Amino acid sequence: AFQRDWVSYSLALAIAVTPIPLTLFARNFVSLYDIPSASMEPTLLKGDVLLVEKFPGVYQRTKRGDVVLFKPPSALRDIVTNSGSQLSSTSLFVKRIVGLPGDQNIRLVDDNNVLINGINAVGPDRNQCADEPLRLIDKLLVNGKGKEIDQLGDDDVYVLGDCKAVSVDSRVFGVLPKENVVGKPLARIWPLNRIKLSGPF
Repeated sequence: AFQRDWVSYSLALAIAVTPIPLTLFARNFVSLYDIPSASMEPTLLKGDVLLVEKFPGVYQRTKRGDVVLFKPPSALRDIVTNSGSQLSSTSLFVKRIVGLPGDQNIRLVDDNNVLINGINAVGPDRNQCADEPLRLIDKLLVNGKGKEIDQLGDDDVYVLGDCKAVSVDSRVFGVLPKENVVGKPLARIWPLNRIKLSGPF
């Protein structure tokens, strides 16, 4: 924990001593993101620290299969609130974009897998992570808003976590407005034994 704090403090200090215009640039367009959960395992582990770019038009630079950071839609905010947790106005989530505007026949099938346009959603094998003991995801999926979608709208995308056993994603909260996509990881900078200086993830 001390080492991670040291890295964060060092980066913060580096930004603090830079000229003000550069500091404002860094704050608005580049940030650090600490992975808070197991929803993206094994690609991203809890405690990984990402360097994230948030330049304008990030969605236009995004393709199917990319990992993105996004502002939670209202349905996801409701889920978090109903669980007894709170989100701040700056809270972001990280998932992989698997469905794009115009995609058809999105279906949740056996073992909580997702088909899009009649084929498996892109991404790694989503069975390569440990099940959550209480299988809470199964309860959320009972009334999932993204279990069956005939076609994605012009402004909608569909996102999944890489660990289907725990990820609260579009299977649960439904479509994600593409305007909510605000960032993409450039690099993983912590821990030292998992540093990755370029994508894709």
